[in-house]
Amino acid sequence: MLWAGFALVVLVVSAVVAPAGNWQALAALAVIGVIAESRAMPITERVELSVAFIPVVLTAVLFGPFAGGLVGAVCMLADLRSAGHWLFYVSNRIVSGTAAGVAAMWVLSGVDSPGLLLLLAASLAAATAMTAVDFTANAVRVRLTGLATVGELQRLVRASLGITMALYTPLVALYAYAYLSAGLLVLPFFLIPLMAAHLSHSMFAEQRSLINQLTAGTVRLEEANRRLQRVNLSFATAMVRALEARDRYTAGHSRKVAAYAQDIAREMGLGEDQLRLVHVAGLVHDIGKIGLPAEVLEKTSALTDDEWALMRQHAAIGAEMLSEVEHYRDVAEIVRHHHERMDGAGYPDGLAGDAIPQLARVISVADAYEAMTSDRAYRRRMDPRVAMSQLTNGRGTQFDPRCADAFLAVLERAPEWYVFGNFPEDEQERPLHDLEPAADPRADVA
Repeated sequence: MLWAGFALVVLVVSAVVAPAGNWQALAALAVIGVIAESRAMPITERVELSVAFIPVVLTAVLFGPFAGGLVGAVCMLADLRSAGHWLFYVSNRIVSGTAAGVAAMWVLSGVDSPGLLLLLAASLAAATAMTAVDFTANAVRVRLTGLATVGELQRLVRASLGITMALYTPLVALYAYAYLSAGLLVLPFFLIPLMAAHLSHSMFAEQRSLINQLTAGTVRLEEANRRLQRVNLSFATAMVRALEARDRYTAGHSRKVAAYAQDIAREMGLGEDQLRLVHVAGLVHDIGKIGLPAEVLEKTSALTDDEWALMRQHAAIGAEMLSEVEHYRDVAEIVRHHHERMDGAGYPDGLAGDAIPQLARVISVADAYEAMTSDRAYRRRMDPRVAMSQLTNGRGTQFDPRCADAFLAVLERAPEWYVFGNFPEDEQERPLHDLEPAADPRADVA
């Protein structure tokens, strides 16, 4: 109500100070303004954009503050929604239209027959004043009502108002100049740029709507991907626990291999998708051992040739199991080939070199190091420094040199618990990130 009262005072004062001129012209401009306002375009669910300010600016330039405020108010006859909505915008148009007239009158003061350049200056001043008042009033309203933030409002109208200020304000000056030369006959032609403005704003509104729809779709897709990743990780963790229940000697092995493998991949500069994939594959790389006899898994002496033949089937068994699980096809391929060797002497398929999937080569290094530095039923753990030497010696024959070098770089700056594989319980659930280099990189290994 305060805003409406202020607008009424502004309109009355402007009528006394600068009364309207040609009422026929004002009537024509008011009709054009009503047509423009009736074609307001929604650019979000709660924000609309109108091109009615174009005829209001022309009125303000030609006939001054009172005429600008009056035509601005009449435009709102095209939008008779709720009383509160209508009263706010009528008041807003009165004050902004009057401000436009004051700005134009100030530029044109003392000039009886303004030229085109002076009319352009007056049009720019009027458009700037009207836009400033309109934006300020709407910013206060959206802030108070919570319809949007001021920043959101600014982003929504910036591009559209830029088009209007740069293109249509000069046209207002041209029509003002033509009216002063030819009179009322010019005004009907003003509908042409008005419709062009409406078209450009419509295209902007449609583009904004499409962007919003695409953004919302992207957010939903990203959330679905995150849920899928959580499900995949939960499934992999459940399978690891099932394996550990069968093979007590490898408890924690898979989770440490997953952590090592992800750190190797990160050191190699692989992308986030690859990091997630190698982590899941590391968790389930030995899942095929579930299909092996318990007496083979838990045997405390050396395995016979037949038992070794059985043990070597675990990679193929695991891949076959995982290939039946939706979204685990890539994981299955990595699991199948994590015991291949660069020289082709590995299993199950005897692949060599780059024919071995890259992430399988990563897991091969992580798996070998963890196995060497862990106690087994048939041997004691190896000193980490010796295990690191084994990685170096196996470069190009058993291990991919790039993977081995990446892991050696990780180990050199890792803390002692990481190098020895003594993972705290919470660390077994995640990989090591951004390890800080120690003063003496090998001090923790000695």
